[in-house]
Order: sequence, then structure tokens, then C-alpha cells
Amino acid sequence: MIIPTHNSARTFQRCLDSVIGQTTPPKEILVVDRFSVDGTPKIAEKFGAKLIKSDANRSVARNIGLKHSRSEAVVFVDADMMLGPALIRECSRLLQQYQALVIPETSFGEGFWAKCKSLERRTYLNSEIEAARCFSRSALLSLGGYNPILESGEDWDLHNRAKAFGLSIGRTKSTILHDEGKHSLVRTLRKKFHYGSTISAYMRANPQASRAQLNPLGRIIRPTLKVLSYDPIHGAGVLMLKTLEFTAAGAGWLSGKGTFFKSEHRPVE
Repeated sequence: MIIPTHNSARTFQRCLDSVIGQTTPPKEILVVDRFSVDGTPKIAEKFGAKLIKSDANRSVARNIGLKHSRSEAVVFVDADMMLGPALIRECSRLLQQYQALVIPETSFGEGFWAKCKSLERRTYLNSEIEAARCFSRSALLSLGGYNPILESGEDWDLHNRAKAFGLSIGRTKSTILHDEGKHSLVRTLRKKFHYGSTISAYMRANPQASRAQLNPLGRIIRPTLKVLSYDPIHGAGVLMLKTLEFTAAGAGWLSGKGTFFKSEHRPVE
């Protein structure tokens, strides 16, 4: 279990509660922390996790965790996620048949926008938006781990490479639940602006996949129509939320266009 963190105290304890509470506990918990100042490291130590401190982006942090891992399989989790109680047991069983696993993701939170986000996420189940989070360690090392230059789209990039490399990819029934908390529209749009400013690297590396994954038709219109069909009020909210998110990401993309520096993808050794 590899978890990158940065000032994640609000959600981290519940995340680790769900990890420790597994019917089959993980063999190890590696937390790669970006010098948090809110008590996140103390929470990691409280749960007996191995704490590694590094001023690294999420892709590099995951690779650091992979390098220090001694397990035959790894699951990458974010600090705002809660795991279904049988997830590790199911992953262990399915990895006897597959080399990588997609874990379905949903979300919950407080307020209108959190509900819109939750309904939107559900429309992406079994779609090109999903990406593998669990891997055989040897298979992941054969891919070179995560692309360290990517700060957005890194999950998709790894999944795309896994498919191109011919890895067998399965899917769990157990799920991961994102804790959105009290959803802040302003905070969300700031995050989307940042993702937009760094997404060019992913688009260059994955031109065909990015056209499908970042297409406004698929990311705005389709989820809106699906939610509108049974919940018109939140369907209208999904339309507004996704339109604002795409606008923020587009502004970020324009601000970052041409400033991205080229760097080779160095595999995990």
C-alpha cells in the first residue's frame, strides 16, 4: 500500500482506518509525505506506516514508494480515499490471474456540489476515465513506474502504457470511496486550473487517448444527460460544475502552454 500525502490530516485517519480494517491487511503501508505541517506524519506513525519524506510531486512520490516496497503487489491510494473492507483480499486473489487491476471509484461529501461530483463520478464507471491502481510489482517495474514529469493525467498515462505493453488488466468489485468533505467550488476550480497548466505533458505523451478522455462531449454532455435523466436539479449542477471546471482547466492550459520543459521518463530502478 503506497500513499502520497501533503497536509492530508483532515481525511488521512479515515483512510488509514479503512486500510487497517481490511479483512486481509496489507503487508506494508508506505507513506511518502511532502513535508506536511498539519500533523499528517504523526497520523502515519500512529498507524505503524513506514514514513518517507520527500519534496516530490505525486508521480515521483509513488515511484519512491515503489522503490522502497518489498511486497509482490502494490496498491496506490490517495489520502482522501477510503477502501472497501475486502479490497486487499480481492486484489490478492485477482492478481493470480491479472497483472493490473482497475478499482472502481465513487465519492461522497457535504453540500450540493459534492453531490453533483458524486453523481458525475458514477457515470464514469466502466469507461475510459478509469485507470488501474493495483499492480503486480514486477509488472509495474517493467513499465518503469509512473512518468515523473506528469503532475496530471499520470494514472491514465500508466494505464495506457500497461495496455500498450500487453499487461492483463482486471477489475475489482470492491470500490474506493473519495472523501470530498465540504466541497468548495473555488478550491475545485483552483485545482483544475493547476491540472490544466500541467496537462500538456500528458497530451503530448498520449495524443490519441487524451482526445477521448478530455473531450468536452464525454466529460460534460454525457454525464450531464445521464444525471438529468433521473435527477434534473443535480443534473443541471453537473452541467454547471463541469463547464466551470473545463473553463478553469482551459485557462490553466493556456497559461502553461509553451512553458513545459522536456524531460525523459526515467524508469524506477
